[in-house]
Amino acid sequence: MARTPLSRAALTLLAGAFIAAALPASAQDAQRVLALVTTAEPQVQGMAFVLLNAMRQQGATVEVMLCGPAADLARRESPAAVPLRPMNATPAAMLAGMVRAGVRTEVCALYLPNAGVGPEALIEGVRPAQPPEMARRITDRATTVLPF
Repeated sequence: MARTPLSRAALTLLAGAFIAAALPASAQDAQRVLALVTTAEPQVQGMAFVLLNAMRQQGATVEVMLCGPAADLARRESPAAVPLRPMNATPAAMLAGMVRAGVRTEVCALYLPNAGVGPEALIEGVRPAQPPEMARRITDRATTVLPF
């Protein structure tokens, strides 16, 4: 039986859809992860940054929003902390490394006015979040949101 151009196109399209469905998600689209870090607990902050760095190294697009006590980590004069083992780095140092690596990092819109400081108090590369834009990113189906 001879195949028409239309039937060949349909078979090609069907085969492409089958192959795409069989591929792992990472082969189709890069994973996007948005971490909401709010805790004051240094070990939880550190674990958040360790996991986010591992995800980034595995190809995920990683973003961070800091609020409450965790936003203090993004200040030029961050709170003193004991380095965490085995990395021998403080959560603020881990965050700064991620920012230098290009990870989009923001503080929540409530942080600066309630801390009594302006954006100049933040380390280079960190900016205040815009609520409408953050809401869009949080609700995007392609984004995995992780609270810490």
